[in-house]
Amino acid sequence: MKKRMKEYLFNKLEVKILKEVAKGNNTFYLLKKFLMIKPNLLSYNLKKLLQKRFIQVERKQKRLGKYVYFNSSKHAILLRDLLLKYDHIKWEDILSGLAIDVLFQMINRSEFTFKSFSKATYWRYTRKLMSYGIIILSDDGSYEINPRFSLLKDFLMEYQRSILENIVRSVSEGTVILWQRDLECLIRLPKDINISQKGFMKTAISFFNEFNIPLVTDFSVYFYSPNKEKIRVEDVILHTLLIDRDNPRYTLYSLLLLKKQWRKIDKEYLLKEAQRLELSLLVNAMFQFLETKGVRKVLMFPTWEEFVAKADEYGVKV
Repeated sequence: MKKRMKEYLFNKLEVKILKEVAKGNNTFYLLKKFLMIKPNLLSYNLKKLLQKRFIQVERKQKRLGKYVYFNSSKHAILLRDLLLKYDHIKWEDILSGLAIDVLFQMINRSEFTFKSFSKATYWRYTRKLMSYGIIILSDDGSYEINPRFSLLKDFLMEYQRSILENIVRSVSEGTVILWQRDLECLIRLPKDINISQKGFMKTAISFFNEFNIPLVTDFSVYFYSPNKEKIRVEDVILHTLLIDRDNPRYTLYSLLLLKKQWRKIDKEYLLKEAQRLELSLLVNAMFQFLETKGVRKVLMFPTWEEFVAKADEYGVKV
């Protein structure tokens, strides 16, 4: 994650360039004039902004040189609007360095898990952001974006989505994102494509064979996370539900695996992860269904007879 995230961080000059372009100083000549930098340094930083899809560069007439515009991507437009609305703020001091990483941590409202910076770095950036009024303490004692800067939060959420999309598309153009949240996602891709990149792990129904439940599918499912190092059986159950939480087929598959691994399941971990993924009601209903042999709290659940028949088909002892 650390190496990959570096591509999406800002340095101070990049932010200054974006501020000038937002104000309309969008020619190479004007950018060099107002920023007082050499052409090669400007070109280097413009290339980085191009890669992040914040800008586009066009050459008008030869005598006019190159023009720089904001990209039409949603995260670029949101950042442009943010820079214009709060043009009195020194965003180059706020958004540079590991600030994006720290801010992602706050909008995701997650425990300290990012490996790309230390806790000392986290607190250093936190103090700086608080001094500008960008973040505040919430009622539960955690940090959150000041509601006054809701536009910043919108930008961060869209930028986070864009980062994930770029990471996923680098694997295969045929990849479909089934679910995403924070900097994690569940993807589907053709079965003949295997992913070896760090952070991608086969999961859900593509992992059932590891537990001797032979499911036949025409696609593979992978989970991407910058933090998780291995997939547990509890993760496989939850990720299967995430493929389509309203689909009875995936609920049935999850029930089969939960039943087969019943004695090995870490219920505390499963319930904690289910809460984080907003699957608590469904997982608790699955527990009740198996413990009572068929009491259904969710309409998409099979009858007990249907479940027993399917369990027998897949070699799951009931």
